[in-house]
Amino acid sequence: MKRGGLIAALDVDAPAEARALVDRMGSAVDFYKVAPTMTLKDPGFLAWLSARGKKTFLDCKWYDIPSQVQRSVQTAGELGVTAVTIHTGAGTAVMKAALAPARRPWVWGVTVLTSLGARDIQEVGVEVPPAEQVLRLARLAQAAGVDGLVCSPQEVSLLRKNGITVTLVTPGIRFGGTVGGDQQRTATPGEAWSAGADYIVVGRSLLEAADPAATAKKILDERPSA
Repeated sequence: MKRGGLIAALDVDAPAEARALVDRMGSAVDFYKVAPTMTLKDPGFLAWLSARGKKTFLDCKWYDIPSQVQRSVQTAGELGVTAVTIHTGAGTAVMKAALAPARRPWVWGVTVLTSLGARDIQEVGVEVPPAEQVLRLARLAQAAGVDGLVCSPQEVSLLRKNGITVTLVTPGIRFGGTVGGDQQRTATPGEAWSAGADYIVVGRSLLEAADPAATAKKILDERPSA
C-alpha cells in the first residue's frame, strides 16, 4: 500500500482554464488547491469542485486579528471547504480562534513560505535560519492544536525528528525538471514523502504537462510503501 497524497495547485488566471484542467485530470487527482483570486473571479468554483467529488484546499493564508480569522474559517466551513491556511506567525490566539468554529475545515498553519531564504527572513527581523524558524513555529502551532502545517520539503525530516506529529503539507515540489519560479527550498515528490510529508502540492509540473492525468499518476508512483 502506498502512502502520501497529491494536491494539485490550480495556479492559473482564467476560471475556464482551471475547470478544463480539472476535467483533464479526471480521477487522477481528487484534491485541489484554490487561490483566493480564483474564488473572486469565479465565486461558484468551490461548489463546482465539490459537486465533482473533489476536496478543496482554500489557500488564503489568513493573518489577521483572531475574530476575523475565526469568521473566515467558519465561512469556509459553511462552503464545504476541506482545508484552509492561516499564518502560524500570527500567534497562538489567532490559531485557537481559527479552531473555534464547530463546523470548520482542517486548519493548516503556514510556517515559513517556500519562497523565502535566509536573507529574506533576516530582512524582517528573524535572526535564525529558516529551518530553525520553521521548527519554532511548528512547535507553537502543534501546541495550539492545528490540524496540520505547511512547510518546505527540506524541513519535513527535521520536524518529524523533533516530535511534530500533525499532518505536513509541502509545496516546493520539483518533478520532471519543473518547479514553481518563486520556490527556493525544494525537493522531489519521493524525497518529500520519504521524509514524512503527508501531502505534496504540485503546480507547474501538472499545469504545463501535455497529459496532466498521466503526470499525476507518475508523481503518485513515487510514493513510498506504508
